[in-house]
Amino acid sequence: MEYLQIERNQPWRESLRKNMKNKERLQLARTKMPERDPDVRSRNYQEVNLGLTYEQALAESHRCLDCVNPTCISGCPVGINIPKFIKNIERGEILEAAKTLKETSVLPAVCGRVCPQERQCESQCFYTQKLKKEPLAIGYLERFAADYERESGEVSLPEVAPSNGLKVAVVGSGPAGLAFAADMVKAGYRVTVFEALHELGGVLRYGIPEFRLPNDIVEVEIESLRKMGVEFVTNCIVGKTISQEDLREEKFKGLFIGSGAGLP
Repeated sequence: MEYLQIERNQPWRESLRKNMKNKERLQLARTKMPERDPDVRSRNYQEVNLGLTYEQALAESHRCLDCVNPTCISGCPVGINIPKFIKNIERGEILEAAKTLKETSVLPAVCGRVCPQERQCESQCFYTQKLKKEPLAIGYLERFAADYERESGEVSLPEVAPSNGLKVAVVGSGPAGLAFAADMVKAGYRVTVFEALHELGGVLRYGIPEFRLPNDIVEVEIESLRKMGVEFVTNCIVGKTISQEDLREEKFKGLFIGSGAGLP
């Protein structure tokens, strides 16, 4: 909590609060997500939600009240500093917003599309909790920042600690496996992800249709993990293709099983 208050008291955050009072912010309506025309999308598998424009994201970011006690964070499973990333959008620093997301989330472009924000961070928003109004569109803004960074070509990577020489194996390249791999490689471990199928992503690729989550978005997120040092092995079933004993012989010191809903 002390860290959040220190961040909130940064001069640039104070300036944003002074430039627009909460009374004005409370009058702003929630921005609607632009969607592909139903007649067009009924004939293809292109993504239905088009994402916010820069102007729409800027307008929605102005609704954030920069609360002293940001309850939205308590609703986020990975504890993203939500006010900080949104206030960076408000001041036009979109790449900084993306960096803030990546402090705790390795899959912002994915989560901005498929996380149930209405039951998590947005359900804890001040607008929802106290005013019974539509919450801040946190998920829309998360997707906007991640997409903006990708399209800019200036994709940042989280800081990775020096290698500690220890090897960790991850079974499954779905969201659980990818998130764990990111946390471990950031902590300095050598991480190898073993995937039974020939393509990476697990449920992100095979369980969610492309009109909801395009495969190229999943690929970009996985490529960031590769650049951080995570290794991937496909067509490999741990327990059949290789055994747990094989992993021990290869000096793996830890094993995370994120095999998903399929049979082990």
